[in-house]
Amino acid sequence: MPQRFGLYSDLTVAENMDFFMDIFGIFGSERKKRKDQYLGFSNLTPFQDRLARNLSGGMKQKLGLACVLVHQPRLLILDEPTNGIDPVSRKEFWEILCAMQKEGMTILVSTAYLDDGEKCDQIILMHNAHALDQAAPSAFRADFSSLEQAMIHRIEATDRMLSGDHFGI
Repeated sequence: MPQRFGLYSDLTVAENMDFFMDIFGIFGSERKKRKDQYLGFSNLTPFQDRLARNLSGGMKQKLGLACVLVHQPRLLILDEPTNGIDPVSRKEFWEILCAMQKEGMTILVSTAYLDDGEKCDQIILMHNAHALDQAAPSAFRADFSSLEQAMIHRIEATDRMLSGDHFGI
């Protein structure tokens, strides 16, 4: 699922869902079941007749997620899914992701929001196109008061080492 809204803004919420179910060959009673399920848990059921272009940023992200989930993938890759959406929508979005993860879906998220990182089982810290570390959030922040402080420290230490400044002077 891309960071930017990639659905059809001139279609309604329901029409976008129908389009993706057509692509994935979901018809009959299974179609209605999945539409109800994914519009329901994304709180979009009351907005089925609204044009996608008239949705808020958070609602667009939830519609995008619902459309991606209709074929029930085992792996979901999200590129900064909560970028630019309001705090309530971010919370709801993560509730949906956590529910999917509990059902056995593997979810890979790229994000700069470290509070989003706290919700993950594992984090890979990337800097200048290199993976610096991989661990659980609790392991990253074990010696720090926050995940943010731990990440900043690790990145600054790497930059000092690469610049030849091993003493932090």
